Amino acid sequence: MRDMRDMTIKPENHEMQGTGQRAADRFASELPLHINGVDGLTKNVSATGVYFETTALAESGSKVSFVVEVMINGQSVNMVCSGQVVRVDHNDDKVGVAVKLTSSFFTDAVDTGDEPEPDEDEV
Repeated sequence: MRDMRDMTIKPENHEMQGTGQRAADRFASELPLHINGVDGLTKNVSATGVYFETTALAESGSKVSFVVEVMINGQSVNMVCSGQVVRVDHNDDKVGVAVKLTSSFFTDAVDTGDEPEPDEDEV
């Protein structure tokens, strides 16, 4: 089974409704997400927002916090996000939620992939 947190993300060419342009490029992604103890899955992310599907209830205009699981350099890292719900789509048994981010940060240390320092006799 493929690890959904380690997927390649691709830019999407969607336009912001009414303005003809987006605040930031969106990237298609399917990353595990946790909100209020309920699991979800991102559908796209950008520097300014996230769209995800979940079974958790959300109300347009409300403030939310959630955690997105990301794989960086082979390590699972949590991205903690806060923002305001700007749209809610009801799709069968899932809810699509668009959130404008007000903050996001990584909580776990990440291996930078830098090579180790050479031994003295290798210099």
